This record gives sequence, C-alpha cells and structure tokens, in this order.
Amino acid sequence: MSTGPDSIVVALGGNAIARPGDDGTIGAQCRRADEALADVADLACGGARIVLTHGNGPVVGNIVLRGELASGQVPPMPLFIAGADSEGGIGLVLQQSLGNLLRDRACPRPVAAVVTQAVVDPDDPAFHRPTKPIGPYYGAEAAAELSRERGWKMVREDERGFRRVVASPRPLEVVESQVVATLTDAGVIAIAAGGGGVPVWRNDEGHLIGIDAVIDKDWTSAVLAVALEVETLAILMEADAVYADWGTPDARALRELTVADAAELVASGSLSAGGIRPKVEAAMHFASHTGRDAIICAGGSLAAALAGDAGTRILGARD
Repeated sequence: MSTGPDSIVVALGGNAIARPGDDGTIGAQCRRADEALADVADLACGGARIVLTHGNGPVVGNIVLRGELASGQVPPMPLFIAGADSEGGIGLVLQQSLGNLLRDRACPRPVAAVVTQAVVDPDDPAFHRPTKPIGPYYGAEAAAELSRERGWKMVREDERGFRRVVASPRPLEVVESQVVATLTDAGVIAIAAGGGGVPVWRNDEGHLIGIDAVIDKDWTSAVLAVALEVETLAILMEADAVYADWGTPDARALRELTVADAAELVASGSLSAGGIRPKVEAAMHFASHTGRDAIICAGGSLAAALAGDAGTRILGARD
C-alpha cells in the first residue's frame, strides 16, 4: 500500500517512452511506458488522485519530419496539430500501459487521456527565441543541411549531436483543467497536458486559435497542478537530482531548496534553458503558488523521492 500523497501530478520525463538508441516503434514505446509507469501504478494502488503528464519531444519531431518528407503528396501539418497528434498517440500508449499494470496488481482503475490545450500569449518573446528541442539527434552535416533547406534552427544539445529547436512560450492556463478535475474526482487517473498541451491563444471574441510552438510540459504540469490544488507535483527526469556545479568535479546533489534558493540557482545561469532550468522554474511556480512541496527526481525513484530519500525537493512555505 502506498504511503504517498492523496493527490499528485506526475510529469514523466521527456524521454520516458522514446529514448536515444531506441528504434522508435510503437512496441518499443509500449515497453518503455511499462518501465516508466511502475512507480505510478504502485501509487495508484494506494488510492491517490493522480494526473499523469508527459513530454513529446522525440515523437512530435518525427511527426513533423514525416510531413516534411511527404510534402507535395499530403497537405502540410501545422506544428500545433502535430502536437495534438502526439498527445493522442502517446496518451493511448500510456493509458493502455497503466491500465494493464493496474490490472496486473489486482487494483484496476479507469485511466483516460485528455487532449489538452494550453493558452499562451501570442506576443510572448519566446516566439523570437526558440529554445525547445524536438525530434531526433543529427550530426553536424545533416543539421546544417536541414537548417539550409528547411529553415530549421538547429542547436548542439550535447555529445549526441544537434536537434531542432522551436518556440516554447509560457503556458498561462490549461483550458481543460476542470475536465481533468471532474475525472479525478470520479476516481479516474487522467493523462493530460501531453507535450505541454496544444498551444492556443484567445482572440478578441474569446475564440481559441492554435499557434505553432511546443510548450514545456513541466511548466504546463505546474500550471495544471496549481489549478487542481493537488498536494504534490513530481517532475521526473533522467538525472537523479538537481545539481550545483553540474559537469564539474565539484558537482553535488541538492536535496532541498527553498523557492528563494531555487531562484538564486536559476539566476546564476548555470542551468540549461532547454533542460533542467524549466523543471526548477516549474517546481518553483507550484511551491510558491500553493505553499506545497514539489519534487524533481529520476524516473524510477518516485517512491523514494516522495519518502524524502531521493531527488530534490523544492519547499513550499512553512508555517
């Protein structure tokens, strides 16, 4: 029986179902989902109200690339529609996987994926400074060719090579937050805000209109977690914790940070804009708006992090 929180938003790591080196098939994604969701299934068997969110970085990039390769034969797909496409596909993989894991544990619960929209400001400066990596890694020559031929902005992310980067505006509101709340109140495990949600803006008539971008899923997860008034936000990633002096011999894991401590770390400029920084910022947003703790930890260590034995905890206000 889980001893975790009564309500939680769990943001899966960006590569939870598609990692570098995988063949990218649906079968491979399903196997990765089974691995990524084991801790979540254990938590669900304890009766917690759970909302599961996820990234779409490799998948949405492949969807866009597929459209590029088929240009001239099929109509072009806007990036925001590609995001919705990935949200539905990944949502199904996670929905089936988690449902099966719960049945295997003899504690079946309904699981439902919701295509989620996130409102952004069309004048957000992020539209002029793309930072969000999507799609596969490329070598230097291939990246230069894609930049020339397709106008993509390519950046070297790490030793694995170059990736395309797109605009990543700040989410202001999750349109379907009340739908998600209704589901979780009824005992349903909701999968939402996939890939950060489909980016939309409101015109003067209040109509929602899609806009090309990929929103950071951790930020949308935090906005959703605040709206749902959950007890905990857990952000999963590849590293085991947030580190000071990352990449140096003096690197050390930071196990607890106040919001002020975290803000100082962000201001230092030592956190990568497309990597750990938005996770820390999202955790700060949740902790500062709710007074409750947010956790950043490795996938597979959720239970240990909730118990205080792993990861980094961003502390909410203490009385």
